[in-house]
Amino acid sequence: MRKLFGFFLLLGLTACQEPLLESLPRYMREQDRFSRAAREGQSPADTLDPQEPVEPEEPEPEYIPSIYATVLHFRDSLAELLFFKDGELLLQRPEKTPPDPERHRIWGGHLWSDSTDGHETIICCDGEERFRFPGEEHLQGFMLVGEDVHTLGQHPGRDGFCYRINGNAVFESSRGSVLGSPSDPDWPGGALALDGEDIYYSYRVDQEYRVMKGAELYGTLPASASDALYDLRVHAGEVVRVERRGSEIYWVAGERECPLRLFYPSLISCKLALIDDTVTVRGSNRAGGTTCRNWFFYPSQNLVRPMVNGESVRGCLVVRNQHWAFADLDPDGRFLTLTCEPEIPATPEGDYTLADPRGLYVTDAHCALALTSREGNTHAVLSDLGVTTYNFNGYFTSVRIE
Repeated sequence: MRKLFGFFLLLGLTACQEPLLESLPRYMREQDRFSRAAREGQSPADTLDPQEPVEPEEPEPEYIPSIYATVLHFRDSLAELLFFKDGELLLQRPEKTPPDPERHRIWGGHLWSDSTDGHETIICCDGEERFRFPGEEHLQGFMLVGEDVHTLGQHPGRDGFCYRINGNAVFESSRGSVLGSPSDPDWPGGALALDGEDIYYSYRVDQEYRVMKGAELYGTLPASASDALYDLRVHAGEVVRVERRGSEIYWVAGERECPLRLFYPSLISCKLALIDDTVTVRGSNRAGGTTCRNWFFYPSQNLVRPMVNGESVRGCLVVRNQHWAFADLDPDGRFLTLTCEPEIPATPEGDYTLADPRGLYVTDAHCALALTSREGNTHAVLSDLGVTTYNFNGYFTSVRIE
């Protein structure tokens, strides 16, 4: 009874206090007027002060990528490098004769190029010198990571190489040949590859293959372990390679290995490719006459899957995840057809060629093809974004969508 009396006493005292609502801040008390407006069929905006208009939110503008292209143009006996964006000429600079298409590349909407006078190697961005370093190097690998420029340069005559960041030597060897090509369509960095936050590359010296992680030795492989090593990369921290032992081709990742059961004779090419975060094998074989059969090996399924047949070994296949494009060329290099996803407009009338493998580019959403005319100076870049014609005396060396 005493506890019950205390409860009623406390209740009475509480009822005598000021209403709690009045003790709230003004901005919280005014929230009630919005609920009243809703009950009366008004929107909260109708109750606002007319001096405080509500600005409608503007939708995010749709991003439309640009198409970049590089061209080697010849004027009399001189060569020039041209750089285009959406058909507009951005840069024009002289080149040595004969020019080397592997000495320039598109990255991040900019033209990166390198040159040498035999004493120094100069790295330029959009025609402006970025840095230089002593010695002559041919860049087998090039990659931008944040603001840093990573290069892997082979010395003349395969006499050693140097890995640099912003021109500063990080690791250098007086002997050894770098594995990988600067024009490899499957690896944008050429002989350099980014795995997580680390840069990897590999080289052969004497009878050994060496895998590097920056300036550190990551692993070694005796050259005698196979009859031929076709490719070697690092992915998810694991060394992956494709090699031949006798007449058999093997995909090897760490301690795992799978034989590729190929039913096609006359192997033409065999390279590692990255598809949906899996390192696969991309290859081609002759399939009778000049016909070339392109295929992929999927390690998880232990399966060789044919992709597309071409009229000759000069055809070019590029894959990005589940999207791919194949430009078929006849034995003379004449462009025949393009098979791709997404589809692009039909080829204009004329006789064209794909002058460089980097003239075919595909992303998860777009595809572009740079066609060089074989019979005149009117050329074309086809993409799912449209067709752009160009006029110059020369050939396309690359195209990129960014």
